[in-house]
Amino acid sequence: MFTRIDRYILTQILGPLFTTLGIAALLLILERMLRLFDFVVNQGGPVEVVFQMLANQVPHYMGLALPIGLMLGTLLAFRKISLSSEYDAITSSGIGLNRLVRPVLALSLVLVLVNTILVGWVQPYGRYAYRSLVFDLRSGALGASIRVGEFVDIGDNITLMIEESRDQGAELLGIFMERRSDGRSLAVSAERGGFFATDDENTILLRLFNGVLIDLNEGQNKPRVLKFDQQDLTVKLPAKEAFRERGGEELEMTLPELWVEKDNPVLDAKERAAFNGNFHWRVMHSITFLILPFLAIPLGLTNKRTGKGTGIVVGLTLLILYNEFMEAMETAVQSGASPYGTIWLLFVAFGLLSFTLFHIAAHKVGGEPLAWIDKSWAFISGPIKRLSKKVMGVSD
Repeated sequence: MFTRIDRYILTQILGPLFTTLGIAALLLILERMLRLFDFVVNQGGPVEVVFQMLANQVPHYMGLALPIGLMLGTLLAFRKISLSSEYDAITSSGIGLNRLVRPVLALSLVLVLVNTILVGWVQPYGRYAYRSLVFDLRSGALGASIRVGEFVDIGDNITLMIEESRDQGAELLGIFMERRSDGRSLAVSAERGGFFATDDENTILLRLFNGVLIDLNEGQNKPRVLKFDQQDLTVKLPAKEAFRERGGEELEMTLPELWVEKDNPVLDAKERAAFNGNFHWRVMHSITFLILPFLAIPLGLTNKRTGKGTGIVVGLTLLILYNEFMEAMETAVQSGASPYGTIWLLFVAFGLLSFTLFHIAAHKVGGEPLAWIDKSWAFISGPIKRLSKKVMGVSD
């Protein structure tokens, strides 16, 4: 049962956690959105597909932001209660850090479940859906618009060129079209026109106004020329190539699929190593949430007299380095190394560091895990400050 203190600590953590998640996800999405808009526009696709692609990328960004959110949320919460003397009041009542860490661990267990679902199932399906949209864009299956001033093959042996497009392609001006089939060439120029849907999804109607049609047949001495006010031409769209099935690489496979494929004797050693490395990386990424409270809490506790934010800098630096080394260890496993001597050895080292810092804060009187960093910085910065004061005094 959660006590009032447990609920209070969770309340203090959830605020910074959700704020961090929102800011991190927003920054990552905005950066990705600019590139996606550029890609979709260059492919001539509809703008709406950008938001579909971003939606499929959100699980990936959430997986990146969750560890940072828990780390900062816990660190800032304990920094706040230590600066406001609430931590002293709580510990003086007989409640130590070993008890205060329980609600944070409960929250970590929830995030372990959320992250496992994200990296184990949601991200693989989202990545596959994203790549499917990219394939559709590049193959023209999303109804890419005709580029102005370029000769474009639109299927059914038809080449089309337009001089101007209005109303997002609804009205085309200065149209030239050529259709070739069985020794026959049909050339059409029109003042304006547009595409219209038909009952057959594989066929569209090109309606032209105020133009000239030239029908050239190799069996005739001269071409036939026809002027028209309105002319309808049907165009068969090229058959849409089917996108591949999901899988074939580790990033598109779920956790159960990776578990099976990493020992599949049918696959070669390189493929099995890639599946093995990604499987262990995902498992370690999830259970790391159980370690983060033991790192964030001691780094959040600070001296009320100085109020220095050394713990924030050290915590974020350690987490970033840990993530970088995690990816390096996964690459090592994919190259043939053992996951237990790389990925899990890194996990154990990170855990020992976190538990050591927590033990100092919880069981040593006046224990400040980062006191040596503050003393080292004071030793280094002291002469610099004194020298700068002398220089400023001389200049005055």
